Amino acid sequence: MESMRIEIWQTQDTPNTTVLHVINELDGASVEKLNEVFDEVLHKYPRYVIADLSQVTLFSSAALGRFMGFKKRLVESKGDLVFTGLTLDIRTQLSSLGAFKIFESYPNVRSAVNAYKWEHEGISQSLTLSFPPELHFVPPVRQLVSRIAKQKGYSSRDSFRLETIVDEVCNNAVEHGDADAYRDIELFLGIDREKVEIKVINTSNPAKVEVLKQLSNSISKTAVPQLDDKRGRGLTLIKMLSNNLSIDFSENGTTVHVTRLRGD
Repeated sequence: MESMRIEIWQTQDTPNTTVLHVINELDGASVEKLNEVFDEVLHKYPRYVIADLSQVTLFSSAALGRFMGFKKRLVESKGDLVFTGLTLDIRTQLSSLGAFKIFESYPNVRSAVNAYKWEHEGISQSLTLSFPPELHFVPPVRQLVSRIAKQKGYSSRDSFRLETIVDEVCNNAVEHGDADAYRDIELFLGIDREKVEIKVINTSNPAKVEVLKQLSNSISKTAVPQLDDKRGRGLTLIKMLSNNLSIDFSENGTTVHVTRLRGD
């Protein structure tokens, strides 16, 4: 059996991270080599370290102890160490050793890099989708937005409010859009650690544009929404749940843009 070896990777796409590609068995005999590599990384490389274990066939308790010590040193110097590419056997071995109380794991290096960018570089992520202007498409769309928010660490309260906003905006797009235009409704979702931006575009119904403009102007000028108004309750609710609401009417359609800050 070939002895354990570690390749150290850095790419232009991930200049702030170091990837350790570990190959073969992490047995007791590998401890000395691990110490050498860890010292080299601490002195020469970025300290957010991704250990790619996709080609590891054994993970001993002695090796895990060295990884724990390495992580401790990285965290003390504002870095971190995560695992990726765990096979079922290695995941089982690490689970039996209680490793997941200390280490986070990701399916692959790309997922770990994305997590790093999200946590440490404030990188936003976005989703664009389109769906036919029919009401039965709205529930899965709002549920998708809610699940994304929860997956990104937003609270249940935030996620519920985002779901409500999407529900109201999309229902309005269906009900007040031009049913004869045969154009899908477009939804853009942008999310980072601080805020969520939602933009929904639909084809304007010429017969309703003036009324919608009046409602939009009225709501934008009202500091305290009036829930007893007979018209525009959906827009009023959206304004209450958001930090910014703007509506644009143009030849390209009606665009509703909502911003909601996290935890506000």
